[in-house]
Amino acid sequence: MKKLNFLAAALVSAMTLFTSCLGNGGNSAEFSATGIVFLNDKAGFKQMVDVGSAYLYIPQLETAEYGEGDCVAVGVHVDYNSPENANWGTTGYLTASLTGQPSVIDQYRASFITSEADTTLILANEIPLVSAFQASMFNNYVRGWLIFPSTAKFGSKQTLTFKMMYPRELKAEEINGKRYYNLYLRAMAKGDDTGASNSSIINAYYLKDVIDRANAIEKAEDHDSYYLKFNFVSEIDKDNNKLTWDYEEAQMAVTDDSSSM
Repeated sequence: MKKLNFLAAALVSAMTLFTSCLGNGGNSAEFSATGIVFLNDKAGFKQMVDVGSAYLYIPQLETAEYGEGDCVAVGVHVDYNSPENANWGTTGYLTASLTGQPSVIDQYRASFITSEADTTLILANEIPLVSAFQASMFNNYVRGWLIFPSTAKFGSKQTLTFKMMYPRELKAEEINGKRYYNLYLRAMAKGDDTGASNSSIINAYYLKDVIDRANAIEKAEDHDSYYLKFNFVSEIDKDNNKLTWDYEEAQMAVTDDSSSM
């Protein structure tokens, strides 16, 4: 079991957005972020990226084939002294320019566990995970999407897909004074696994239902935080049709609005 603090990682990302400019005399900043593409109806329906701590308007993205709701990772430069950003506190968004090629992040919608078989049977093309949840500068929670990297051993020619599940009857599990909400993450790989090595991949999972419900339960109990418990398959014994499960945890803050962090 590995303890990781999702809240801390997200706050580091947010603090980078607003304080990294200070080292350059308060004029500009360069940083990386993940977020969700949307059309800002308060700014003439310009296409922007909601990175949780701010809205970014990146003109170069408007010519790219990104749709509303896509999850992207971007590296950007922000000039706080530019005319476009002179009144960003009023406009509600920052104008930025790209410093590299944006990456589209795969998105998965979590589903209910429907039977015991969902956590006991080996899936087609299933591979074990080395790590389910890692703290990184790309961790984020935006518009119901929880964004974070996982690590698996796979080949460069393989195509990976992931599956996130959770109990229909969501309730807290208490362990050593901590309150956990269980999630189950599994990975599948197709293709040639020649040269397979441990590699991290960033995904986004739609978990708004889980986080909204956990927030409501914990708020009613007057708690200020809880834990997401990422259960994952760490070993697969195909001869005996047996899965070995491990878990990693992420601390979450109780908030009034879980659409962003």
